Amino acid sequence: MENKRICSYLLDVSTIDEESFEKLLSGIKDYRKEKILKLSLKETKKLSLGVELLIKKACFDFGISYEDTEIVFNEYGKPYFKNSKYFFNTAHSGKYAICVISDKEVGIDIEEIKDFKDKVAKRYFTSKENQYIELSNEKNDLFYRLWTLKESYVKCLGKGLSIPLNSIELVSKNNNIVISGDKIHQFYETKIENYRIAWCLNIPEKEKKNYSSKVKVINF
Repeated sequence: MENKRICSYLLDVSTIDEESFEKLLSGIKDYRKEKILKLSLKETKKLSLGVELLIKKACFDFGISYEDTEIVFNEYGKPYFKNSKYFFNTAHSGKYAICVISDKEVGIDIEEIKDFKDKVAKRYFTSKENQYIELSNEKNDLFYRLWTLKESYVKCLGKGLSIPLNSIELVSKNNNIVISGDKIHQFYETKIENYRIAWCLNIPEKEKKNYSSKVKVINF
């Protein structure tokens, strides 16, 4: 691994055919296998499998024993490796599963860009953020950019949507997007095809240059 501080992995689960699905399913932990088999939709099963495969890949790259490491959850459902110096987070949308691993607290989100509904923006975004959208020529893209940034932030905090998204305001500072009044969380973002991806790290700004903004596309 060229960077033992952070790595993000992306998997297109539509490439997993039925034969590959059964083979890959046999190589993951029983608890996840049981969860996957209880799901009704084939697409959802693939996404759940994809998330687990990326966790397994992250463990391998960062020297964590996938077989021996237990995953535990905090009171808000955020997963952690038990007794590890590394943190991870996962998400999925459309045909993609994604996972990030880092030596800092981290949160990640991915969203397929679709037509958004104005009432959703009004409910979850601040008045200033809604003004940004109204003035934009790319309203759908901007909506999902803001959404993934906010979602990655609350997931990094480990409290999920117990924190109202409209209580967080995104602002531009020195050509970077930051949370208004927050000095220790840094954002990274990218766009792949018709998907917005954002991840957030709990690090001082001076350390940001030591962390990567690249996403590795993984094939199984």
